[in-house]
Amino acid sequence: MIRRLFLPSTLFLLLALSSCKKGGGGGTPEPPPTPEENIAFSFDPDPGTASAVSTVDNYPYTVKVTSKLPASGVHVDHATQLDTDNSTPTYTRVSSANASISLTTAKLDPGKLYKVTVVVTSQNKSSNSQTKTFKVAKK
Repeated sequence: MIRRLFLPSTLFLLLALSSCKKGGGGGTPEPPPTPEENIAFSFDPDPGTASAVSTVDNYPYTVKVTSKLPASGVHVDHATQLDTDNSTPTYTRVSSANASISLTTAKLDPGKLYKVTVVVTSQNKSSNSQTKTFKVAKK
């Protein structure tokens, strides 16, 4: 009687053990992904709190990502609009995997003040972004 109970339970245990797979290969486990650094950027030239002055129709400037660049890169949204009435902005989106992105404003009319709004956003994590604004006028 004992032999009858022992044999089926032993057989079941052997089958259960043989069907288990060894996990992972026994190597070092992969470290968790490093979280993205918060987006930070600056302008070159940096107008500071003053208005930039342009001598050409489209003001050229560079966005420099000063934080660690996300592995997937960034989207740079920039809009140019009249400062006096917040008229419909001229909007452009650029995607880049570089820390330095050259941009130009929309066409500027002489004697008018414009507001340029720039938003830099991680391509991988849309909540990781920073927004900055500067003003520019054409001479």
